[in-house]
Amino acid sequence: MKIVPILTLALLVGTPAMAQRPADIVEAPDWRAKPSGMEVAKAYPASLADRSISGRVKMSCKIGLNGRARDCEILQEGPWGLGFGEAAIRLAERSLFYPGKVNGKPVDGAEMTVSFAFSSPSQGARYVIYQPVFSRAPGFAEMTAAWPEGRDGEDGVAVLRCSLKADGELEACDVVRQSDGGFGKAARNLVDRFQVKLTPEEAKTYARSDVLIGFHFLNPASIEGRTPSVKDPWWITTIDAEKVISVYPAKAAEAGVKSGRGVADCLVAQDGKLTDCKVAREKPENMGFGASAVAIAQLMQMNPWSDKGRPVVGARVKLPIDFNLADEAAK
Repeated sequence: MKIVPILTLALLVGTPAMAQRPADIVEAPDWRAKPSGMEVAKAYPASLADRSISGRVKMSCKIGLNGRARDCEILQEGPWGLGFGEAAIRLAERSLFYPGKVNGKPVDGAEMTVSFAFSSPSQGARYVIYQPVFSRAPGFAEMTAAWPEGRDGEDGVAVLRCSLKADGELEACDVVRQSDGGFGKAARNLVDRFQVKLTPEEAKTYARSDVLIGFHFLNPASIEGRTPSVKDPWWITTIDAEKVISVYPAKAAEAGVKSGRGVADCLVAQDGKLTDCKVAREKPENMGFGASAVAIAQLMQMNPWSDKGRPVVGARVKLPIDFNLADEAAK
C-alpha cells in the first residue's frame, strides 16, 4: 500500500427544499474619500520626526451607517511600539466610507480592512531593520528581572534603535520611545542578551545598519506578568506536508487509521527551538500520533523575540499536529 497525503475539505450540504432562497447580495464597505498624502504626513508620529523611520499598519474596522469607522483592531503594525497603530486609528476615524450593503440596503458594522503606510519626513542614509530574526534573545526570567524597581502599574513600553555589528551583536543603542518609569533603561539592560541571526553574506551587507527592538514589559506582580506564555509565534522554521507524512505512525497506517492528531508540549529554548518535548495528548490513543507530533515539534523553531516586544524563551507551548492519509487511487 502506497500512502500519499490528502487535503480534506468540508462541504456544507443543505436540506432539500422545494424552493431555494436566493443568495444575499453582499457589498463590502469602501472608501468614500481616502486621506490625502498631506493628511497621512500630518498623522506621522511627531516624536519620530527626526528618526528616519517609516511604518505600515493593517487593521480591521467596523463601518457605521454614517460612513465612520469604529472599533478598529490592529492586525499588523511595523515597527511595533512607535505609535503608528494609534496614528492609523486616528486617520481611519476621521475618514469617510461607504457602508456595507446587503441586497442594496446599508448595514451597520460591516467590517473592512484598512491599511496605511507612513513615510519618514527625514530619510536617513542608514538602513533600518524593523523585524530582525534573532539567534538568541532574553527569556521570561530575564525580562521579569529587568522590571524597573519600585515601579507600579500594569505594563510599560520601550523601543531601542541599535547599531548592528558583523557578529550580530548590538551596540550604541538609543531610546526611541519609552513609557514613564525607567523602561528605556530596563530595555538597555537587556541588549547584550540579543544576537541577530546573520549569514556571512548578510553580515557584509547589513553590518552597521540600525536595528529596532520593541519591549513590552508586564508587571511581574500581575498574573499575566508571572505566567510565561506565547501568543502568535513567529515561526522561522516550519515543516511541510511531505515531512508530516514521512513521520505518520506506522502502527496507525497498518491498522488502517487514516487520520489523527498529536499534541506536543515543549519548552522554548534560547534560540527559539522546541526542546524537552513530551506527548500532551493524542487521538486516537495508542496509535503513535503523540510521538510523531513530538518528532515534528523538535524540528521547528520560532523567532526567540516576538514582533510585539515579548520573549518566548522559557515558555512551554502546546503544538497540535494533524495527520491525514489516503490510499493511492487505483490505476
